[in-house]
Amino acid sequence: MTDNPETYLDEETAEGSERRLQVVRSGSRYFGVPADEISSIVVWREPTPMPYAPQSVLGVVSIEGRMLTVMDLARLTAGEADVTHAAARVNAERIGGHIIALRGDEQLALAVDEVGETIPFGETDSVIPQQQIRTTIVVGVFQRDEREINILDLKELFPTAIQGRERRRRRF
Repeated sequence: MTDNPETYLDEETAEGSERRLQVVRSGSRYFGVPADEISSIVVWREPTPMPYAPQSVLGVVSIEGRMLTVMDLARLTAGEADVTHAAARVNAERIGGHIIALRGDEQLALAVDEVGETIPFGETDSVIPQQQIRTTIVVGVFQRDEREINILDLKELFPTAIQGRERRRRRF
């Protein structure tokens, strides 16, 4: 991924290469997670809560020997009116849910309700640009099999979750 989400899409599709997206459902929305950014997908297990964490951070969980911060994708992408609904839905629907462990130094994972198929994404897919979408973690949206799939910008997950909160940094 490059720093500019729009460039990221344009470079991939301009070269004629196809990338693969893992389709997941969180709440009533579908999302595409770049398959090469996923280290593993595991069945739901309850994360250990973190004190003073934002509502979208469910806690930490160990997956394959890595401690990962689990973020609720439904809460991260919910509009203000949807936040209450997303909060009530979390505990009710997690049975049967999954955790997607992401690659990278931030050690993040996503809590999702359902994991679908991995689909190719390429130059034939028409994408609605980011400017027309209400969340910063979505690069674009495209239609596939009568579903609207939101393509995630994984670099924006953590900044979106901590919105306005100061992040503690280790000082050496």
